[in-house]
Amino acid sequence: MAFLNDPVFGYLKKSLDISVLRQEVIASNIANADTPGYKAEHIPFKDVLNLADNDLKLKTTNPRHIQSSGGLKYLIRENKTNYLTKNDKNNVKLDEEMTMLAKNTLLINALTAFERYKFNQYKDIISSTKNV
Repeated sequence: MAFLNDPVFGYLKKSLDISVLRQEVIASNIANADTPGYKAEHIPFKDVLNLADNDLKLKTTNPRHIQSSGGLKYLIRENKTNYLTKNDKNNVKLDEEMTMLAKNTLLINALTAFERYKFNQYKDIISSTKNV
């Protein structure tokens, strides 16, 4: 199947993996908005770009090559841009987290819609070749 070798699906998977991890981080921040001493976390955009850049350069052509670990938890960083903290030393800004949650949800929806579109393209191609 040609679509199994389509690099777009690999990029979509990585994008969705990062977006889902970002969703988990945002949800954790929201859940801990009232936890004393909790420091908000985030995933820096530059780290995601570095990850994408590395993925584009690395290619394994031999089973003995080093494989990607697949874990993305190392992307999570403490959010040090939120300098203002409440009296309990918690720096979660609930309005910002809710905004990021909405934006990230839209991104996940767009990525899944594009993935569905790509699958439908291949489905149409397969269907048209069956009728020939």
